[in-house]
Amino acid sequence: MEQGGSTMGEEPAGLELLLGFLLMAAIPTVVGGVVVLSLVGLTMWATAPLRRRRRAKAEGGRAPSGGARDY
Repeated sequence: MEQGGSTMGEEPAGLELLLGFLLMAAIPTVVGGVVVLSLVGLTMWATAPLRRRRRAKAEGGRAPSGGARDY
């Protein structure tokens, strides 16, 4: 059986092409944003005890002992 005409589909219209590019750009942007926000959050969480100790010393008090935790 012979097939006549082009075997390739139509070329995408300008709007379809633009939407494809936007989708391809959005995925790395979202993933990168999640990574950056996660790193900032983990850094804030990990350094919270150090900031608490510095604040207590700056206010003239002693550094809090490890017994009671301030949640």
